Order: sequence, then C-alpha cells, then structure tokens
Amino acid sequence: MTYNEAFYSLESKDIEILQEKLKLLPKKAEYEMNNYFWNTAGDILKKRVMQNLPRSNRNKSNYKNSPKSHAKDVESLDKISFNLGIKVQTKLKPKSKDFGYLIFPDEGRGKHQSRSQEFFNKALETETENIKKGLLEHINKKIEEEINNG
Repeated sequence: MTYNEAFYSLESKDIEILQEKLKLLPKKAEYEMNNYFWNTAGDILKKRVMQNLPRSNRNKSNYKNSPKSHAKDVESLDKISFNLGIKVQTKLKPKSKDFGYLIFPDEGRGKHQSRSQEFFNKALETETENIKKGLLEHINKKIEEEINNG
C-alpha cells in the first residue's frame, strides 16, 4: 500500500534566499532550520491536511474491519522528519485498523470516489509560502538572540 503524503523540503532557490542569514548562525543554522521544520512546519501541514480531509457520510458499521472512528476526528497522520524537511503522511501500522482508506478519496480510486480530491497536495500548495515566511521569521529571531547574547 502506498502512502498519501505532503512532502516539504527546501529547494536550492529557497536556500539562496536564506544564505546570507545563515552565515550569521554558522554552527546553529541547520539545527534551527530542522527545529522549525520538524515542529512548526510539520504542525502547519498536519493541520491543513486535516482541514482538507473529506468525511464520508456512509455508516462505517456496515463495513467489515473498518475503523470505528473517522480519520478527521482522531490522530490519523504521522510526521516523518528528515534533514531540512518534513513529510506528513497517513498513519499506517501493520496488522491494525489504520487509515489507509484515505488513499481512495485523495487519488480518486474506487466506485464511490472516482474524482481525485488531492487533499495532501492542496495542503502543501496552500501552506508553502507560510512555511517559507515562518522559516525566515524563525531564523531572524535566532539571529537576534545570537547577536544579543554574543
């Protein structure tokens, strides 16, 4: 089974914008960027994906082995952290009742959902500028702290 995911990572043009600022934080720049991505940016993406999630109006009790709660009502997404980036994906656990069914409305699979809704991609498109702006604000704040403490 494939994951649905919103995958954000810095591109070279983003790094060029930050380059001069990062020189002022020579030993802390990577740490601070990861700190922002793994916490703030990941939370922003998770929140937006959850807002975009569709809610089925079908009665789940009619479906064998379906989760008892809806993905929109519980913690159905995982944040996967990596260097200078974050990935938000559906929570899938082996041999458990998970939220793998989210793949169907997102990609438009199945007889009940033939139109792709792309709630992961839409979340990423909506929040990319906010994440970039937030990263710049976070780095500026850390530079000010470094100057004031130095």
